[in-house]
Amino acid sequence: TFYSSYVNTTHVSKFNEFTLWHYRLGHSSMTQHVLNDIQKSNSKSTVPSNIPCEICPLAKQHKLPFSQSNTTASNPFDLIYVDIWGPNPIQAYNNVKYFLTIVDQFTRCTWIYLLQTKSEARSSIQNFFSLVATQFNTQIKTIRSDNGAEFNMPSFYASKWTLHQLTCVTTPQQNALAEHKHQHILNIARALKFQSGLPMRY
Repeated sequence: TFYSSYVNTTHVSKFNEFTLWHYRLGHSSMTQHVLNDIQKSNSKSTVPSNIPCEICPLAKQHKLPFSQSNTTASNPFDLIYVDIWGPNPIQAYNNVKYFLTIVDQFTRCTWIYLLQTKSEARSSIQNFFSLVATQFNTQIKTIRSDNGAEFNMPSFYASKWTLHQLTCVTTPQQNALAEHKHQHILNIARALKFQSGLPMRY
């Protein structure tokens, strides 16, 4: 139509050939090979060294990498990470839908508790504290978790002289040790399930 032709003509006249193709290709990074091909279609154009674009920084910005934590453990159970995975979209045969992961920062030893509900995490954590005191003859100094209500036990932590560190909201990187352990566990579980041919509920 006349209107669309008018708009296209106006749009083309506003930008040079390289900028126009940059827009048409969804603001993708254009290699020298692509720039040369565009130049061949319009011999009057000179291949630019770069294509200034105000849109790209707005559309492609992302978080900077998180620096390494300066909180390190010198002994086992100086710092443990806890996190819950779930719910599993397919309920397991024993009604398990979640699992609690506990990772010791110093040794990287990991404990997993299967849960039917998130609320069971409280008793599992308390049992883990008893396990550490009885079997390893030591106390947990610091526990790090997200802001989930199931980890909110100030009276219990105070009775054990344990510091509770909370991660910032929507910042799972601060609890990365437990988050990465989830990915590792699930990768292994999926591989074994596919190998065995068992139903999803297992």
